[in-house]
Amino acid sequence: MRILEIHSGVYFQGSVYEMSGSECSLSTGDLIKIIQVELQKVFCENMENECKFDLSLDYSGHFKLIPDGYPYTSVEEIIKSLDIENQNSELITFQSLKDIITNDFVIGKGDPITVTSTEFREGQKYANCIVDGDFEQVHVALSFALKGEFYECEDNKLYTVKDIVESKILTKRRVSLAEVKGVCMPKHFQGALVLSPVYEIQAIMHYRKEIVKIPSTLEVDVRDVTEEQKDITFIKPLSLSDIINQSHDQFPILVKILDAPEQQPAFKGQWFHSLRKGRILKIYKKQLLKHVLATSMLNKVNRHFLISINYKGSFRRRPREFVTVFDLCNAISQETPLNVVVTRDCMWNEDGLSSLCVGDRLVTMFRTTTQLNFHGVIQNVDMLMCNKITEDEDEDETLMLPLYLEGHFVEEVHDTKRYKISEICDKFKLPFQVKVTSKDPTLPNDTLTAFPAIKLEEIIMVPNLVVSFNEQPSECFSIPVEWITMTVCHLQDFPEEDCNLKNATSVEELTDFMYYNLRKCSSPNLCPPPRPPKKPSKKTVMSDSTPVQPPCRSPIPGYMQQQPPLPTKGIPMPLKRNIITENEAMLPSSRKPPSMQPLQVALNEYTKVQEGKTKVSPVLPEQSDDDSDHDYEQIEEGVTLMALQKMKKWAF
Repeated sequence: MRILEIHSGVYFQGSVYEMSGSECSLSTGDLIKIIQVELQKVFCENMENECKFDLSLDYSGHFKLIPDGYPYTSVEEIIKSLDIENQNSELITFQSLKDIITNDFVIGKGDPITVTSTEFREGQKYANCIVDGDFEQVHVALSFALKGEFYECEDNKLYTVKDIVESKILTKRRVSLAEVKGVCMPKHFQGALVLSPVYEIQAIMHYRKEIVKIPSTLEVDVRDVTEEQKDITFIKPLSLSDIINQSHDQFPILVKILDAPEQQPAFKGQWFHSLRKGRILKIYKKQLLKHVLATSMLNKVNRHFLISINYKGSFRRRPREFVTVFDLCNAISQETPLNVVVTRDCMWNEDGLSSLCVGDRLVTMFRTTTQLNFHGVIQNVDMLMCNKITEDEDEDETLMLPLYLEGHFVEEVHDTKRYKISEICDKFKLPFQVKVTSKDPTLPNDTLTAFPAIKLEEIIMVPNLVVSFNEQPSECFSIPVEWITMTVCHLQDFPEEDCNLKNATSVEELTDFMYYNLRKCSSPNLCPPPRPPKKPSKKTVMSDSTPVQPPCRSPIPGYMQQQPPLPTKGIPMPLKRNIITENEAMLPSSRKPPSMQPLQVALNEYTKVQEGKTKVSPVLPEQSDDDSDHDYEQIEEGVTLMALQKMKKWAF
């Protein structure tokens, strides 16, 4: 594995590029550690028609090396131009246009010379070569300083794609596809070709959690600093989710905070505000622990808590309070019936259903659906069946209460037993109201004992890490990995100890922000209380039911069905026709034509009546029935005698 330093890069310096789906910034001075190199594809370019295409790694064709056509003036130039210095290779063969005389051998003009390796001796560099003699191959050493006119020889050896991409020399040389008899060569394969492998370099960098994948075609200059930086440790950032996904045998571990939580505070505890960059944490173990979300009651400001199932204190039941029948229905348990007392009158008189009064005692039974007649329309309504306990226990009354009925119900509790929080979760249905009767002895200050009532709302399963600060190992706390965003780096494993004895505090106070987010996320499908049935429109009532007539006060049937019209503006209100009482008779002299005939009026029971006199009132002319533009009130029956006398004087 090599360590490289970004030296310079015009296209990459200080910029952000996307490589293999992940953004990465490579700036001058950055260090990368190469951990793996993978061949991705072979890029092929035709030098004659400039056609470019990708070649499969398992291509079955063979290629021949095309020699360079220009001359070399020295052996050193050949070695350096073909990049075979310090390479053990038999790939390059050249020839001289003149005889070369060595100490004990003469290389003739045009004889092929194959370079096998290079070496340094006696202060000079030499190329070890093989020359074909008359009877056998001869090994000679040619000095780099040897001058002459040299040309590369044509090589008749065939190479596969794999041979070319694995050789540093052949990937820079021109090759041609070897012809096969009877096979037509594709047009883009005709001519000189250059095959270039494309690699994917996998590396790690400082503060990068994922492996960086860099294509080999990226133009950036690097410098090998493996020897200088051989002791460097690359910091890999880890999230809390990465930590909790580790196996149990990897704990305990020591970590350092790289990025502290930046979201709104979730807990009111001092430990949360102490999670700052640079602090070292001891993570003892991971656990999936059951917690109960609780809220204090009967105090000015409600406070919210997360109580662990390991809480050692004890509770006693408190009467629950319900404000709707819907809440009663949700609290019904199949094991034990729910007994409540009505503490507020509930008015309900639809279709034979009775109202409830303060002091009524009920035993809830089950939920059902029934049909009720609302203003002449039959509607399905959800009901709660209850037994109303009367003084005579043998004659309990069965009631049906609609779920939307509002009231106030208090649970009857005769249970004085003390419960642990685990027993409450197993035996009773939440929400549940309790009071702490004995505090948790493991807590130096149990906050829950200060409240007269606590409402246990719901059970929450929280994956968390049991953690302490390095300088305070005795004070452990629990970090929920799904609620707190924080980045750490692994430092080292510290000596093993009995981490099972390490437990976080069993009560944590939540902020209002965290509490309402938990309620919103934990109960997304909670249904609201049902609404009362809608009052049907007049059209629906007219079509679905027969009209209902108001009660008639007159002994004459149908007398009040037709109301007199209201007068127009500027005309006094006429008197209503009133019935004649049995004690009064119409005077013969006061008889008028039918259109002006007055009617005797029923007297007010508090008005004195003069004997022998009968007070009559004429009827004013009928007015138009069109009273749509007026808003007069109609005069009720039984006006006083004094008012009639004044009206009589005005009329005549």
